[in-house]
Amino acid sequence: MGDNLFPEYSEHFLEDSDHEKQWLELIQQRVETLLEKDPSLLFSHLYRLDVEESILQNILKNVASNQLSAAISEEIWKRQKARMMSRKNNPQGWILDSDF
Repeated sequence: MGDNLFPEYSEHFLEDSDHEKQWLELIQQRVETLLEKDPSLLFSHLYRLDVEESILQNILKNVASNQLSAAISEEIWKRQKARMMSRKNNPQGWILDSDF
C-alpha cells in the first residue's frame, strides 16, 4: 500500500541516484538561500527536521564555508531518508475515529 500512495517510500525511489541528486540539489539551493538571508530560520528547520545537534556542530567547526551548504544538505537528506525508511518499516494505521 505505501509504495502506491507514497512512491518516495519505495526502495527503488530511495536508492535511485538520479532522484537523490535532484533532491540534494533542491535542498542545497534552499540551504544556501537560508544561510545567506535567514540563518535562524535554517537552524529552526534543522531542529524540526531532527538533525542531530552534535553532527551540525561538527559540520560548522570542520567544514569550509564554501562547502557548508553541501554538508548541511547531505545531513538533511540522510535524516529524511532515515525517516522515510522508518515510516515504511513501521507503518501506522489510519485513524478511523470520526471524533478525531
